[in-house]
Amino acid sequence: MIEQLNVDVDRPCRAFHTGKVWTGPSAKLFDTQLTHFSTRARTSGQAIMEELRQVLSRTPSEVTEEEATSIKHKYRLS
Repeated sequence: MIEQLNVDVDRPCRAFHTGKVWTGPSAKLFDTQLTHFSTRARTSGQAIMEELRQVLSRTPSEVTEEEATSIKHKYRLS
C-alpha cells in the first residue's frame, strides 16, 4: 500500500514539473503546496510502517489460550 501511495503521489508531481500542466505565479504556489502534501503523505506512510514493524517485533509468535481470549475481547474479535 505504501508503494502504491508513493506512485500515486509521485505521478502528479512529475506531470506538474514538466511545465506542460500549468505555469505562472499561481502554479508556483500550487507547486509548493503539492510538494508539501506529497512529502507529508510519504513521511506519514513511512511512519505508519515503522510503527507497525515495532509493534510486530514486540508481538509474541505464540500465546496461551487465556491470552488469546483476552486479545479477542480487547480487540472485539469475537
